[in-house]
Amino acid sequence: RAIAMHAAARRTLMLQQLREGLQLYRLVDIMEKNQQVCRGLFVFEGGNDQVDSHYIVSHLDPQMSESGTLKHIKEMQILNNFQDFLLELEDGDSVDEEALSVSKVMQWLSGQAHRHMLLSEKQAFKITVLFDHTCMERMPDHRICYPVVSACTQTITFPTAHLTSLNEFKENMKIAVQQGAYFYRV
Repeated sequence: RAIAMHAAARRTLMLQQLREGLQLYRLVDIMEKNQQVCRGLFVFEGGNDQVDSHYIVSHLDPQMSESGTLKHIKEMQILNNFQDFLLELEDGDSVDEEALSVSKVMQWLSGQAHRHMLLSEKQAFKITVLFDHTCMERMPDHRICYPVVSACTQTITFPTAHLTSLNEFKENMKIAVQQGAYFYRV
């Protein structure tokens, strides 16, 4: 804890020194008067930091069953449904703040609702996709299982028994994202 406090104090000192250096040329005053113009000097604006469906799908790392098996076919259908689900959210024009969005799905999956800014983080980012083929065997009397995420490990587990149609998948995902946005798993 002492190390963290020392590091924070050093960052604060460095920022104060930077501000003093900028003030030599009255740049602090200029930046305060022209915030929009100067914003690009300090904030990455090389594009939109909003996450879209392509960003999520391109970072999926599915752990698939053997190609050609029934399990593999179910898993492919679930991945296709997930992509369609994200595309529909992206195409939605809801202005409702509570409405489900691609960025809220990203927040649910990874703990953050925006794209990674650093190239190294972007390249290292992956969402592990697992498939649960045994939920009916483990819990024979239940009616439905929902996808489960671990935002810390950036893993999502889809139950294969309850996600057969696109409409069923979408409804299942909406409930999972809206009601399951808590840290139950590590």
